[in-house]
Amino acid sequence: MKPLVNKARAKKRRRRSIIAFEMIRLVRNSAEPLHQQLYRQIRDELASGSFNNNSSRLPSSRALAADLGISRLTVNLAFEKLHVEGYLRTRIGSGTFVADSLPETFLSPRRPKTQLLIERPPRLSNRVRNIPDKRAGKQFDFGIAGPPGVSFVPALAALDEFPIEIWERLRGQVLANKGAHLLQYASSRGDSDLRKAIAAYLCDYRGARCHPEQIIITAGTQQAMMISAMALVNRGEVAWIEDPGFYQARRAFGFAGATVVPRPVDREGIVIARPSKQATP
Repeated sequence: MKPLVNKARAKKRRRRSIIAFEMIRLVRNSAEPLHQQLYRQIRDELASGSFNNNSSRLPSSRALAADLGISRLTVNLAFEKLHVEGYLRTRIGSGTFVADSLPETFLSPRRPKTQLLIERPPRLSNRVRNIPDKRAGKQFDFGIAGPPGVSFVPALAALDEFPIEIWERLRGQVLANKGAHLLQYASSRGDSDLRKAIAAYLCDYRGARCHPEQIIITAGTQQAMMISAMALVNRGEVAWIEDPGFYQARRAFGFAGATVVPRPVDREGIVIARPSKQATP
């Protein structure tokens, strides 16, 4: 009788899967893409514990697309994203199943023991203490945690025009092909393939003669400024900065120990004529 009981349980699990997916509701005139809606609703069902891990089999992309009246590509995009995030796994010849361990089980941090908070002044180096400008925190936080209001920060991308679907597809392909490689220590100069692509772009579209070995990938403009200042400027040397100009560059050179001297700007840029004797770099 035991095999019959197992078959009955498996049949019940399959029915639960089908019933859960029949409850999916897609809004076709929504600003959210269909594949994102499908991904989100399936993810929420999995996270709620409606399925038994490692035993719940999902319907095929063709069958689910027919049931929902959408294209198979839309279903595949949702399934691919769920695969990448660790919600699904594929058994060759058997189909797609819920992963053994869902991301919520191994990404949820343990609650630490509550300890009494003791306020102590920070122990800072003399280099940090000697920075003329003491402003910090939310005044220079341009991220989500920054101050409210309209952001006038330059160089921000048009996020509403960003090709998220193409980005997600390419990200999944890269992780599938180079996943193990990306988990290892990378070169301090940055990913070699990225440096090769940048060198090819500069040669083809900017007319620059450069080699991938001459390119360094940084985390952004501020880190690039800091590396340049620490490598090229000695403590006490004079550094000219446009006034008005990029304020974070002034902070980087000041942190490196340079004597920052503001210089006026005109239509051509920084004015370098008639420097004073005390302000000659």
